[in-house]
Amino acid sequence: MTTDPDIKVFLDFSAGAMNVNGLVRNWEAEFVEEIESLKIESLKTSFRRGFAKGLSGQISISEYERETGWSFDTPEELHDHLRALWSRFYRDADPQEQVR
Repeated sequence: MTTDPDIKVFLDFSAGAMNVNGLVRNWEAEFVEEIESLKIESLKTSFRRGFAKGLSGQISISEYERETGWSFDTPEELHDHLRALWSRFYRDADPQEQVR
């Protein structure tokens, strides 16, 4: 289990919005809207940093699977999934700029 507060924020929101057992139609758009509409800017920033850290390999497959119910065979599959989701949230922004 992670001790990084940003990753925890990212995983907490991911668990609530994209658990594979409770996905709704347009879940990706709803998830993006949920984060965009957060009133607390520091929470948005922490989510984005945690997401970027996940893309840089700081989230294990088992952590992500436990929180979301998704299943991945390789770290590359998880990275591809997160990369596609990142582009829904932040388009072509470089996630590495968030973890520097």
